[in-house]
Amino acid sequence: MHDADTPAGSPRTDPAEDPAGRPAETTSPGTGPDSAPGSLPDPGRAQAEAGGGPAGGTAPNGTAEPADPAEPEPRDTGRPGRAAAWAALLNRGLRDPVVLVGAALILGSVALKIHVLGAAYFIEDDFLFIGNAAATDLTVDYLTDLHKGHLMPGAMLLAYIQAAIAPYSWAGASGVMLACQAGAAVAVFRLLWVVFGRRWAIVAPLALYCFAPLTVPVLAWWSAALNAVPFQLAIALALLWLVRYLRTGEVRYGWLTAGAVLLGMAFSVKAVFLPPLLFAFAAAFLVPGRLPRVLWRTADRDLPFWVGMALLSAGYGLVYLSRQDTAEGEGAGVPRAEAVADMARGLLGETFPVGAVGGPGQWGPVTPAGGLLDPPAWAVAAAWAVLLLVAAAGLLTRRRAWRAWALLAGYLVVVDLIPTAIARGRYESLVGYDPRYVADAALVFVLCLAFAFLPTRDEAEPVRRWVPPRRAARAVAVAVTAAMTAAGAYSTHAFTDTLSGDRVRWYLDTVRQSVRDVPAQAGIYPRPVPEDIVLPWNGPRRLTSHLLSPLAEPGVAERIREPEAANAALVFNDAGYLVPGEPVEGSAFFGPPEDEECVLTFGGQVMWPVESLGGPTLVLSIAYTSERATEVGAVLGDRWETTRLPAAPDGGVWYLPLDGAGDQLVLHTDEEELCMRWVTFGELQPVTEGDPWSEDAQEEARQDERDGEGDGGGRGDGSGEGRGGDGGEGGR
Repeated sequence: MHDADTPAGSPRTDPAEDPAGRPAETTSPGTGPDSAPGSLPDPGRAQAEAGGGPAGGTAPNGTAEPADPAEPEPRDTGRPGRAAAWAALLNRGLRDPVVLVGAALILGSVALKIHVLGAAYFIEDDFLFIGNAAATDLTVDYLTDLHKGHLMPGAMLLAYIQAAIAPYSWAGASGVMLACQAGAAVAVFRLLWVVFGRRWAIVAPLALYCFAPLTVPVLAWWSAALNAVPFQLAIALALLWLVRYLRTGEVRYGWLTAGAVLLGMAFSVKAVFLPPLLFAFAAAFLVPGRLPRVLWRTADRDLPFWVGMALLSAGYGLVYLSRQDTAEGEGAGVPRAEAVADMARGLLGETFPVGAVGGPGQWGPVTPAGGLLDPPAWAVAAAWAVLLLVAAAGLLTRRRAWRAWALLAGYLVVVDLIPTAIARGRYESLVGYDPRYVADAALVFVLCLAFAFLPTRDEAEPVRRWVPPRRAARAVAVAVTAAMTAAGAYSTHAFTDTLSGDRVRWYLDTVRQSVRDVPAQAGIYPRPVPEDIVLPWNGPRRLTSHLLSPLAEPGVAERIREPEAANAALVFNDAGYLVPGEPVEGSAFFGPPEDEECVLTFGGQVMWPVESLGGPTLVLSIAYTSERATEVGAVLGDRWETTRLPAAPDGGVWYLPLDGAGDQLVLHTDEEELCMRWVTFGELQPVTEGDPWSEDAQEEARQDERDGEGDGGGRGDGSGEGRGGDGGEGGR
């Protein structure tokens, strides 16, 4: 009799026992004690010698096995033979209803995701990726720098290519991620076919994955998709080639599996757990035997392969730890217990279960990157009820179903919860309601669902506890699958309403137009982009000089990135227009004493108290008159800048970037040549918000000019004392 918990008929048998559990008297070639682990016979060749084959013939138990039209024909040594084989394979696939339904599901899900991506656009970290890539060279350091705790050289490479070829091109960025998502769906379909054979039942898990709402928010946010979407593709490919390797022992499939693991590691920190995940699937479902003995059997039969997998994880971990100094305080850390508890309750208790069954239907609260998943109590209860019923049905019908649910639970805790808690558990408990942290679990969920209910192709006799009535079981399965798929499609469509891509798209389009014709003599000075585009806590990384320079031609881009002294100041307003700038309210102001026209100096030198923390947004503004060009030296802290003011007999204003930190501002001038009417130090703000060419904006500008005619544009009490600003990185 077969082991009750063992899939009988596995292509590779344990040399220690025969199928009945008795010690084997003979050993098959390649499986004896003198053979190297992994040097196992090709089961396809052995089956062919016995009169059967993978595409037809008889199964190991003697029952007829249907042909597998998705299985490639035997390879021909000549190119014409291979072409004919692939043509025949394609022809059979196009006539197979299972293939056609699977393809329709994949194409339908892609069309729905295109609808979602049409409402999305670059947001938050997307800008940081493009800005960083445009400001650096393609080096190993750039590729391995940690971005908010993530080691993802593949993502950094894609961002670099994007910035070099088409910065802020949403079609290019989202198109690559959509192709990866579609590739993951195709790989899942192929994996299900290879593991379980050609049967209608594999359509159910495929449909659930294609329309899983958990995978949608992460796809709509490019920087998050750079992590999660290629990782899903890597999981599916690694499992597909692992199955091939375990069945055939062909070395090429082992290398392909390793390549898929490396693909995942290039994009996601979570991929460090991909080798353990492969081992868990192999021991639980692909290698025969009872636990815990099957763990040793799985490792022993392919020891070099699993050692290689372990080395990949260890190597990645060492590289990650060696680059911690590049995380700038945003990498791994000790999480707060309270935050971890809230995160676990949100991610595992609410977000995943509701998303797994097709919820939430309504998304909220809404963030700049889209809606979060904070479902009502009744939705959580309903989701858990559905999942518990599904799990109970699996346990009732198949003995090994518990392995599937245990593997899923372990994956959620080890791969999704623990890394998220380490990276975000110090300060962000609300991430428990962000579905992007469990997007990859949607794929693992459908695979575990399939293993819980379906016998693999390697099982000579399906290991069952109870066989339900065939017609009733099919009706229930179809109804549940249809309901969950429809709910997932609706939730995906509803997520579109939470996206605000049009606002950011309009902003960047305005910036593109603004930088096409910039006066040659004007300086373009930095200020933060709007808060609904990049949050304030990103600090200097959210400045226009860093994020918007890639949109300009090289010469203008350099002026935006590294602003210089100029006689006119331009800044980007919150609508994306490039408009004149003026000192923000609260900037340090220094003017002449009462009844004097010029600021008093002592031998051409003047000193004022300021409070400056430094930063690239700080600008020194000098209103002056001078019959000829003259030089001015400015000193603040350890920063010394020298600039040449052009002749301005009728008056002018000169702007000089001065990012020093200190409490005293010193100017060195030629008192015989220069009359300074007023001096300000601080950040600049736009003189007008919105469209500067609108009638209201023009009238407001004219009114400002009239208000400033009496004092030359300066503000102050003539005392000569600096007033500290209270804003961000400006002078204080």
